[in-house]
Amino acid sequence: MADVATKEPEIFRAGDTVKWTKDFSDYPADDSWVLKYAFRGNSTTIDVTATASGKEHAVTISAATSTAYTKGVYDVLGFVEKGSERYSVFTGRIEILADLETVGSSYESRTHVKKTLDAIEAVLENRATKEILESSIEGVNIKRIPHAELVMLRGRYLAWYREEQAADKIKIGMGTGRTILTRFGANSATNPLPKV
Repeated sequence: MADVATKEPEIFRAGDTVKWTKDFSDYPADDSWVLKYAFRGNSTTIDVTATASGKEHAVTISAATSTAYTKGVYDVLGFVEKGSERYSVFTGRIEILADLETVGSSYESRTHVKKTLDAIEAVLENRATKEILESSIEGVNIKRIPHAELVMLRGRYLAWYREEQAADKIKIGMGTGRTILTRFGANSATNPLPKV
C-alpha cells in the first residue's frame, strides 16, 4: 500500500481513489476544526470534506465518487471551519483527467489549442471538409479569415501547442528537446579577455 500524501494532488484521474492528509497545528482536527475543499471550473461544482484522524485531517475521495468528475483544470480553495470561524489554508489548481475506462469512443484527447491548430492547417492545405471549413475560432468563422491572417494564427497556435508538448514532457520527467545556447566570454569594452 502506498504512503498517503501530505499535500494536495496537482493532478488525478477520475475513477481513482485519491487520499491525502493535512496537519495544521493552528487548526487541529481533534479541536473540532473541519477541513473542506471547493473545486470550481468546467461548469462543475465539487465539494470535499475531510474527516478527523487524531489531530490530522484525512481526505479521501472514493473511486465511486471521482468517476463522476468532469475532466479539466479546477480552481481549488481549501479552508478550515469551526463554529463561525473560517480560514483559507490552500489555493491552487488541480487537474482531473478523464476516466478512460468509461469515456468510450467519443473521447477527444486533443486540447483546444491542438483542435484549433488542426482546423487552421486543414483550411490552409485546402483539404478541409465542409464541417471544418465552417468551424469557428472564438466566434469568427475561419473560412472568412484572410490567408495571411490564417498563417499568422497558425504560427501562434503552433507555438502554444509546442509549449503544451514541452510541459507534458516535463511532467513525465523527459527533456523538452529544446537547445539552450550559452555564450562564454567577456565584453571587450568592460572586461576584455586576457591576451595569450
